[in-house]
Amino acid sequence: MSDARIAKFQALKAQFPDSEMPRWSLATSLAEAGRYDEAITEFQDLVKIKPDYCIAFVHLGSALIEEERFEEAITALEEGRRLAVDQGHNAPKQEAEMLIEQAREELD
Repeated sequence: MSDARIAKFQALKAQFPDSEMPRWSLATSLAEAGRYDEAITEFQDLVKIKPDYCIAFVHLGSALIEEERFEEAITALEEGRRLAVDQGHNAPKQEAEMLIEQAREELD
């Protein structure tokens, strides 16, 4: 992911600080660039703004796994799975379950 694209999403986030879409774009771009620590912060801010955003919790958990923060990842992923079940979203539920299993294996 290019720095120019990340900068574009940072500018959009600054312009629309209460909107989830610029934060989502920024967080996913940071994660794709391997800047997981920054992505985690953005995903955490995103779920504060939109606490029912199941896929944001799943992506947060994934970024936490990349940073080897497995217990935090499991907590985020369990919330993402719970929201996905409540909202009837099967794909995020399955992704969360797969990532929870991966994080638990890393803890063992």
